[in-house]
Amino acid sequence: MTSHIHSLPPRQRAKYLASCDRYAAETRKPPTRKQARAWLDPIRNAFNEIKSGEADAYRGYVITRIHYADNDFARVDHCINGFLALLDRVIPEFDSSAMRKVSSKLANGILLEHSEVEACFVTLNKCESALIKFKRSDLIDGSRTEMINIEMERLGLKEAA
Repeated sequence: MTSHIHSLPPRQRAKYLASCDRYAAETRKPPTRKQARAWLDPIRNAFNEIKSGEADAYRGYVITRIHYADNDFARVDHCINGFLALLDRVIPEFDSSAMRKVSSKLANGILLEHSEVEACFVTLNKCESALIKFKRSDLIDGSRTEMINIEMERLGLKEAA
């Protein structure tokens, strides 16, 4: 991989290596509060939809848009489970019982209480505070590992947990 670097002119090589160094330095820093908040926005938006009472449903399951610019939707309980798997990988000691309870109720078609949804918001706020203490590279690695696990389960190469 580094062989192409040596073929670059000295000035371009220096510029490329400086860019790599900046990227490496950025991944060693923790995310800002704004970045942590943005990372949690999709799951927070799903809970806001549920809280408003205007959540979309498909075949009896609450769904949410995966990305604001996409037309891809996913079941909210599956999103919560993926999020919790990532939290378990990055912060194993984190108390996510409120979200687990809501996920289980959504998966079984049981109505949620307002206090349960509010407890999920409290959990997300605590999670946001915890995330700003980690290196970005650790969070990125954990996220990629979970995406690989999800894809392997989808392809039938691994059993779902």
